[in-house]
Amino acid sequence: MKAALCKSWGEPASLVLEDVPNVPLTEGEVRIAVHAAGINPADILAIAGKFQLPPTLPFSPGFEAAGEVIESNSSDVKVGSRVLAVLPYFKDGNPHFGAFAQELVALATNVLAIPDNIDFSEAAALPVIYGTAHIALGYRAQLQPGETLLVTGGTGGTGSAAIQVGKKMGATVIATTSGAQKLKVLQDMGAHAIDYKTENVAEKVLEITDGKGANVIFETVGGDLFAATTQCIAFEGRILPIGAASGKIPEVSILVPLVKNCSIVGTDFAAYTLRDIERVRNSLREILSWYNEGFIKPVPPRTMPLEKAAEALAAVANAQAGGKLVLNMK
Repeated sequence: MKAALCKSWGEPASLVLEDVPNVPLTEGEVRIAVHAAGINPADILAIAGKFQLPPTLPFSPGFEAAGEVIESNSSDVKVGSRVLAVLPYFKDGNPHFGAFAQELVALATNVLAIPDNIDFSEAAALPVIYGTAHIALGYRAQLQPGETLLVTGGTGGTGSAAIQVGKKMGATVIATTSGAQKLKVLQDMGAHAIDYKTENVAEKVLEITDGKGANVIFETVGGDLFAATTQCIAFEGRILPIGAASGKIPEVSILVPLVKNCSIVGTDFAAYTLRDIERVRNSLREILSWYNEGFIKPVPPRTMPLEKAAEALAAVANAQAGGKLVLNMK
């Protein structure tokens, strides 16, 4: 089978496509014929050797995939099942990835059945962005019905997922973006829309909430926008630093949680796949249920063939992906 391999730490261009042999399954593992694999910014960190637990070289990157089970060493997963897989998991003491390949080996605990009405490309684009939003909002921030949620970068993949998840959890949602077209996208999703380039974000949030501020802030942009959100967090609010799409990682004074009586709560989806896979499974089950109900409506991903894995990762690294990117193997 063919796989995109990282053989030395570096940039996306260092990935090579090679034929690799199949390895025998160990107890509890399954083999999946991969149809599609999602690409995430964390993949860039993994191939650069900057992932929190760097894998052993060489390895095939990829945190999420969807396909069909072709071999199973687990009584819980049947051959022929349509599934998604979330990675990494620990194997021989090392984090094991492997989604950027025609076939993938994963623990049965890291595999979840998908409904027939979702195609493989869409399924492969769900786990990281929707799983992050669900765990961050529902578990880490304990978002409650009637609370106000502020989402920065609302038209991005993770931001739009957070808007949908927040609304399903009963929150009033405010979101930021820039430009009239993107503002309308947010409004169509049922969010109060703020143009962060032409409006004062903190003032608008306080205006919308009658001076109370946002109970939960799902912050994906970083930089100056993160600083602005600290000015409109509610008493006993929760700030969720999810990413830094601006490229500017914010530095936070200890005075912010002290004076604002707020919490700053991190959420790393990959850490949950390694340390609390049952929470991931529960989150994804609920996400798939909401998908079946028609409430979750992912933006259709862009697709590229496995042969262009390096090009696809470079597009993500350079913020030129134009939405969620998925590698197609078939």
